[in-house]
Amino acid sequence: MNEPTANLKDHDRYYWGVDCGSSEIKVVLCNEHGNILHKRKGRTLFPLYQHVYDTLNDKDFSPFVENSEITKRNHKIFATGYGRHKLEFVNGKLTEIKAHFLGVQRQLKLDVPYTIIDIGGQDAKVIAIDDNKVDEFAINRKCAAGTGAFIEELAHRLEVPMSEMTALANQHDKEFMLNSYCTVFSGQEVIKTLMNGERIENLIYALYLSVVKRVLEMTVVDTDIVAFSGGVVAHHPLLVELFGKKLENKMMVLAPETQFCGALGAALHGISEE
Repeated sequence: MNEPTANLKDHDRYYWGVDCGSSEIKVVLCNEHGNILHKRKGRTLFPLYQHVYDTLNDKDFSPFVENSEITKRNHKIFATGYGRHKLEFVNGKLTEIKAHFLGVQRQLKLDVPYTIIDIGGQDAKVIAIDDNKVDEFAINRKCAAGTGAFIEELAHRLEVPMSEMTALANQHDKEFMLNSYCTVFSGQEVIKTLMNGERIENLIYALYLSVVKRVLEMTVVDTDIVAFSGGVVAHHPLLVELFGKKLENKMMVLAPETQFCGALGAALHGISEE
């Protein structure tokens, strides 16, 4: 999917999409046809402005960013995500709702109503798509429950690497729910449950079930197709299976570039603005 730097011509136009999330910065470079030429990601660190530049400043594209200044006029940058308002150097900004819709639709090319579930680091979104546009949406912003931060905090409590959680959850032999949605109180509940001798595999499975339950409590999913976007489902693929069990008789679809849907959508928005 990536093309060598030699293919980048000064007279061509290129569009960068930056999804500045709460935990990771995702970047894609697209040509004027919306095809991804290059993608990468980095941690969200501060000062945010500089770290976005560092993520952009890949060795293959060093002519693009030089001395923290944009040097190529035929490159445009469009931003979305948690930190988009802090990036004053970009050419345009758009909401995460629109960005994820554009990124998912570009990849899946669905021509029927569907629902996007995007679980991010700090919030979760359920987006209803109808007639090739956003119809309505719901966002969980008041609590970390049902988000990547919720999973990360409890993984820390359990002292389990994030990369091992799905494999461990698949070894569960019991199904139960965490009673608390608050990250703080859930952590206390996890400790108490461990002290009572519960297997860690069962606790991780319970954690995933709690995330699914919290997201589905946000709104009713009434489309036959559910598409998934964002980095959390990429790191925790068992979530997609669990959503499928709760949403019976619906088709679960994972966008190919799941982690980069927002960034891709930002780049596509830039193309449409020309």
